[in-house]
Amino acid sequence: AAFVVGFLSIACGLRGFLLLFFYLVGTKATKYKNQLKSNLDQSSAESSCRGPSQVLACSVLGVIFQLVHVYYYGQESSIDFGQSPQASSLACALIAHHATSLADTLASELGILSKSQPILILTGRRVPPGTNGGVTLLGMGFSALGGLIIGIAAIILDTISGLHVQPLSYVMFGIACGILGSLMDSILGATLQVTHFDPEKKVICNGSVAPASVHISGRDILSNAQVNVASILVTSAAGSLIGSYLFH
Repeated sequence: AAFVVGFLSIACGLRGFLLLFFYLVGTKATKYKNQLKSNLDQSSAESSCRGPSQVLACSVLGVIFQLVHVYYYGQESSIDFGQSPQASSLACALIAHHATSLADTLASELGILSKSQPILILTGRRVPPGTNGGVTLLGMGFSALGGLIIGIAAIILDTISGLHVQPLSYVMFGIACGILGSLMDSILGATLQVTHFDPEKKVICNGSVAPASVHISGRDILSNAQVNVASILVTSAAGSLIGSYLFH
């Protein structure tokens, strides 16, 4: 299934390689100080769009955007809402999709290493590192970096394709979608994804919960993959609107 998603993504155009950028950078972030992160969060290995199942879940929407674009508007074209608003909306949705995925991955994988204690995004309450919905300045910085990387990657790929690019607009768009997507993921994680803390091991446990575990936040409604998909869907839709103000 993962091979099919990757093949279709690249077959639809060079923007499909955004998936490769996301996977390579996300994998590097995942492996960085992995043991230390595991000591803080037992579910760190599954906390963002990194494993095969997570990558698949986080990539299907992007492939759908690409297939719709190919079916209705043909090959990839320059992002210009004045000349081709529908095709540009799909292109922006695709870039926003990958910006959100990488932003969430970097924020989760590297933000957890912040020396400052996270705060719960909706209440401002201090929570343990690894808490769903917990945010730090470092984590938000990595969210912006993730969006920036995807924005730059899109510039490179569209330039290779011979398309007209607006570098500043690409960069601003990538950063905006990265931050927005990460915030949306945190809000959903704080409310619809349960987090427990094991006071004996001093570690977050979102899967198997020990008897002495303390409920930190959220309700057990969505899994992490479902939160990822929901935040990507919302940000992709918003990306089409944001793009209309930046690309013209």
